[in-house]
Amino acid sequence: MLGVIGIVVALVVLVALTFKGWHMGVVAIASSLIIILTSQMDIWTTITENFAPSFTSFAGNWFLVFSLAAIFGKVMDLGGASMSIARHTVKLLGKKQIVLIVLVVSLILSYAGIGVFVIAFTMYPICLALFKEADIPKKVFPGLMLAVPATVCMVFLPGTPSTQNLIPAEFFGTSIYAAPVIGIISSIVVFILDYLFYSWVVKRCAARGEHFVPGENDTIPDLNDESVLAGLPSAGAAFAPIVVLIIAIFVFQKGFGYAANYSVCLATTIAIILGIILYRGKFNVKEVCTAGITNGLNALMVTSCIMGFGGVVTASPTYTSCVNWLMSLDMSPIMLMFLSINVICMITGSSTGGLNIFLNSMGEYLITTGINTQILHRLSAIASAGLDAMPHASGVVLANSIAKTDMIDTYKYTFISQCMIPIVGFFVALLLYMVGVC
Repeated sequence: MLGVIGIVVALVVLVALTFKGWHMGVVAIASSLIIILTSQMDIWTTITENFAPSFTSFAGNWFLVFSLAAIFGKVMDLGGASMSIARHTVKLLGKKQIVLIVLVVSLILSYAGIGVFVIAFTMYPICLALFKEADIPKKVFPGLMLAVPATVCMVFLPGTPSTQNLIPAEFFGTSIYAAPVIGIISSIVVFILDYLFYSWVVKRCAARGEHFVPGENDTIPDLNDESVLAGLPSAGAAFAPIVVLIIAIFVFQKGFGYAANYSVCLATTIAIILGIILYRGKFNVKEVCTAGITNGLNALMVTSCIMGFGGVVTASPTYTSCVNWLMSLDMSPIMLMFLSINVICMITGSSTGGLNIFLNSMGEYLITTGINTQILHRLSAIASAGLDAMPHASGVVLANSIAKTDMIDTYKYTFISQCMIPIVGFFVALLLYMVGVC
């Protein structure tokens, strides 16, 4: 019982300190110590054998992705490409459609196989220009940027190359295109709900007199200044690195069979080199690389701290007991799956972790129920996109780290679009299954 209380208190402390703006390293260590003490684990052994390996594993695996993504974002920013993209999209769709522009661009990038971490660094300078033009507060950025990549293109759309769509395929022997009709319809519902929600948020911010305020290190040229516009790259030159990035990832993954992260690193390197060539003379390459990798490493360290906390949580005997209790609940297989995956995701702050842990324990049982494996694939994947977006989730932490925004200002939007709307999407998918759609 003390261990359960410890996990609850640790999560409360983690959320409270995060909202108060404490550094994530301090937050992760403090929350980990609460779990260690209440679960009667050895402090030094747990830190060295659970926290540190989880920290270093994430940092090591994602070092190049974060670094290259940050450099690419900096090249696009200082090269004027982000401003040019913002200018042309606003000119095409109008400043009243900023929400739609961000949702569509992030959908294209994420469905093409570009991960959330790369998208965050790429979209931030573009969103800065768009938000300034439409006078939208920066606090909207984290939730809006994550809205589609962390939901629609992570678990809903059939064919998405995300880990969360690959894990069920391995367990159930299905393909990433499982239950296509359910996936497509629920994707459309979630996209529309995101659009309506953030359109309302923007209007509400305007009604409250809230305006765009740049951060201390944000430099955003004026889209209405003709002298500035004259020096921007053409639309073709601005979009070229992103188009090349998308195509290169596809070629490396599908054509050469390279691993996802390796493909992303190779493609991002090519996109960076192309950007340097196209925007030569607009920045100092050494300074761009230095600033980019500094931003990337800062974001990586913050995110890795949370992964260390997750390592401590999953190593605690109380966590194992909680998972076993969830698995033993007497309810319908699909509702058991939904509840269990969401609770595990909430504790760990990881959709991948929650999905993997549940299927490892209950995957065989689900198959014996006789439920169509395509349905099990799609619904289990969708379930992992519910309560995974806690304040200690890596994507949520990263988005706020990049934008230098405070969680207390941003999370109310993130919670709606990354937790509540995907849960609505799950029940839409469940309803479709119940009426015989697959």
